[in-house]
Amino acid sequence: MDYTSDTKSEKLLAFVEWLKTNGAEFSKVEIRDTASEGGNGMYALERIEPGECYAFIPHSLIITGKVCHDTVRTNGPQQPVAENDPRPGRLMMCVFLIHERFVAGEGSFWKPYIDILPREFHTPLQFSDEELKFLRGTPAEFAVEERRQGYREEHEKALALVPESFIPRSVLTFENYLWAMTVLSSRSFSKDLMAGSLCELTSESEVLMPLLDMSNHCPRTPVTWTIDDWGVGFSDDDNAIEIGQEITNDYGEKSNEELMMGYGFCVQGNPLSCFHIKLNYSRDPLVEAKERLLAAVGLDKSHDQYIRASGLPRDLLPVLHVMVMTDVDLYFIGQDVDRDLLEHVGLRNELRARFLLMFLLEKKLTVFESSAASVPAKATTANAQVALAYRTEVGDILRSTITNLQTAEQDIMARACRLFESGGHELPRYICAERPEQAAAGSKRARTDATPSEQFLGMLITSESLASDQAFHEASEQIDVSEDVLLTLFLLRARMLPSSPWHAAIRRLDGFRHPMLLFEQGDSVDEVYGEMLAEVGELHDSLFPLLTEHFGDVFPAEHFTVDKFLWASGIVEAFRVVVPPRCTSGGSEVEGICLV
Repeated sequence: MDYTSDTKSEKLLAFVEWLKTNGAEFSKVEIRDTASEGGNGMYALERIEPGECYAFIPHSLIITGKVCHDTVRTNGPQQPVAENDPRPGRLMMCVFLIHERFVAGEGSFWKPYIDILPREFHTPLQFSDEELKFLRGTPAEFAVEERRQGYREEHEKALALVPESFIPRSVLTFENYLWAMTVLSSRSFSKDLMAGSLCELTSESEVLMPLLDMSNHCPRTPVTWTIDDWGVGFSDDDNAIEIGQEITNDYGEKSNEELMMGYGFCVQGNPLSCFHIKLNYSRDPLVEAKERLLAAVGLDKSHDQYIRASGLPRDLLPVLHVMVMTDVDLYFIGQDVDRDLLEHVGLRNELRARFLLMFLLEKKLTVFESSAASVPAKATTANAQVALAYRTEVGDILRSTITNLQTAEQDIMARACRLFESGGHELPRYICAERPEQAAAGSKRARTDATPSEQFLGMLITSESLASDQAFHEASEQIDVSEDVLLTLFLLRARMLPSSPWHAAIRRLDGFRHPMLLFEQGDSVDEVYGEMLAEVGELHDSLFPLLTEHFGDVFPAEHFTVDKFLWASGIVEAFRVVVPPRCTSGGSEVEGICLV
């Protein structure tokens, strides 16, 4: 190959010679110094046929965890490092890079490779304070601090583990550790890509492969790895590579946030770009039961979810369906549920899940938009331009997702109203396994000028519903009890009156049994339900027969027995839904009982 001073620096020439001397093969490939484009690149000097290996390096040129550990054994403390050395692989790789660059110097076998590694990087970890302002209000803002803190902790471990006789403290600085860590994030290959004879060599860490790491990223580039006893080779089994064409690699299915954080660039129109949210329900008293359920059906409980412009991730709604489950849902669904059943637990559960997701995303959007005032007016550096492109993308994904969720939310509430009017339902299967045929939709409660959310609020049993029954309303004005108790009494009242709009939906629940009603039937019911049973029973005894004596027409004894009161109280507790302020005309949340 003919390398001119226009395309190769002296260090790059030395690197190429080192590769060839040590058994690397790349006769049809040129490594160019493309500083104007941001670094080095690989280009075809001759036509490369489909399936032809265009770059090969022997195992002796691969920096593995074993290589790093062996270096420590040779140049480190007098005591040999044990085979079960607890030092993590990534930390040891960073220590190795720092040692070879700053300590070993001219005596390092790896010097030609170390010399062509970038001295400066352009990931957010290296951004100036002004450039970091472009990330305010985005997931990356917090990811930068989280990653920096993680690296600081690793650096502290390195200081504790590595003797100063091996690397002086003036060299093992955080800045140098950050440089080494960014080398790994931007150039290393996952050990999971290795197989066969390399498995033994990779240890627990990533690997660095000089030459093979010179290809720039291009999504969906087909690259075939050939790994044998001699080394590792790259080829394109599908396409020929023409003379002068850049030879690229696919760094994997990465969003622009991942590319920016790991490599310092973004890809315009990246279909994998996403908005990262972290679901946190650690304070939920039911968290352990919910995580067991997620594990039982094979759903990830790591709480990290990535929303793309193309739609929600497949597992997000099923995870949210579990997150918003009540103790009653968990009791009946148990741990043997099939994952497919979590796709749609019931209409009430679906709305609760979507209300929660909308709350999280609207909160993120508020933070994002409020931070805009502190973002510089112009992106004057390359780093700032990358950050601005990412920021713009985040805003677009967040707003479009919220818009789509709002539309879906209104559609679900409209469906709930149609079900209610027609006598249908989408109750959880543990309540009603059968889906009844829907009758023609009635019109007595329909308002053509009302929005789906307004109609949905009218379908719920809420404190506002009490006024629809004048006799009950007048009696309730004279009763000093909580809202939940009033709803329990109203539900029993509606059950006894065929004229009530809620009568049919309530009677459909006659077979429902709250876990507290099952407490005395066996030991499998938690004691908390026994306590609940006793409390609700005492509450009934404090109200009756007193209410019947004063308002006999409203609370006839045969319809307000202790068994019926317990049953209705269980429905109020289990069928509750909270409608957020954005869906109500009064601008405040509305709590009600959803019977479909």
